[in-house]
Amino acid sequence: MLPLTVIINVYNGETTLAETIDSALAQTFSDFELLIWDDCSSDGCAAIVRRYKNPRIRYFRSDEQLSLGRARQCAIEMAKGEWVAFLDQDDLWLPRKLELQLARAREHPDAAMIYGRTVRFYPNGRQRDYDQAHEYALLPEGDIFGELFRHSCFIAMSSSMFRRSAITNIGGIPAWIQIIPDYYLYIAVARRFSAAAVQQVVCRYRMHPHSASASHTVAIHNEALAVMEFWRDAVDPAILAKCKRHHSTQVALAEMRSPGGVSAGLVRLIREGSPTSQVVRPFWFFFHLVRRNILPPYWKTVRR
Repeated sequence: MLPLTVIINVYNGETTLAETIDSALAQTFSDFELLIWDDCSSDGCAAIVRRYKNPRIRYFRSDEQLSLGRARQCAIEMAKGEWVAFLDQDDLWLPRKLELQLARAREHPDAAMIYGRTVRFYPNGRQRDYDQAHEYALLPEGDIFGELFRHSCFIAMSSSMFRRSAITNIGGIPAWIQIIPDYYLYIAVARRFSAAAVQQVVCRYRMHPHSASASHTVAIHNEALAVMEFWRDAVDPAILAKCKRHHSTQVALAEMRSPGGVSAGLVRLIREGSPTSQVVRPFWFFFHLVRRNILPPYWKTVRR
């Protein structure tokens, strides 16, 4: 069996796709297939892929536009590797990403998910840890199921890889998961299998105003609430309630920013969300800003 399949799900990503593909092909570990699933793009993605004459690249174009959940699952079903590693169309891998993660897989043969530290990077050059919860701590390993509710979705999909057999074991991505298949996979795999992590930075997550997280806020958090409900019997009630308040707060804030949605959003914030979190938010922002300037985050000090 091929050791690894790298999956790039793409939709109208011509502005960043070539740079993303280049970061995959520049890996120090090279025994993988690169599977590009094009979700019916209307831009020049196909032409960009055609420029590459690398035999490791397999390109598939969907006949119709699918939800992200379905597109991820379709790509997984095409994969031939023992492991599947995801790289989104606007993210970048550091050259040793796969090498370091496969080394962790050999050290932890019971692990079915390997992930690594990710840094967000902005158009103005600013950078910060993707995972604020573990910005000054080691990334959790072993049984991380509870941690994925305690700190919500702290793993970047482009930093993760899964045993393909584990995805089969959990039944893949269900049809009702359309927008946040990444979070569902983390939770479902972590429920049955252990995880391992590469503590240094392996991935760069591009921040821009047209990202899915910026343009589908309400839908993302509503689906997260559905995920909370799905796992309600497996999670500590206090942790689950806090997680639900977080997502409800984000929905409420998005509603309040929309035309005519202030009243409905305010009611949701009071009834289902956490008004207190919004009161203390400026103080936490200032605290994190000061701390980052005084004490370098872990990702700036760890050996590359």
